Amino acid sequence: MVVFNVAVVTFLIYRMLVVAKQPIEKSKKVIIITGGTMLLLAPFGMFLGIFAPSPQYFFIYPVAISLFLYLTKQL
Repeated sequence: MVVFNVAVVTFLIYRMLVVAKQPIEKSKKVIIITGGTMLLLAPFGMFLGIFAPSPQYFFIYPVAISLFLYLTKQL
């Protein structure tokens, strides 16, 4: 699970940096950066012990990551 979270965090940060450098509307950038930041809170919350990993995390989190990547690719 640690490897998965490290890979996801690294990739999310990379995609957010790529989107920040693209010449798109500021409102779209804000939405994407905010969404990416919210997705980063889950792995850090588990790492810091704020909440425990659950089966729902392994079903919902990959879907949320996929939707985020889909939306960033559409730009």
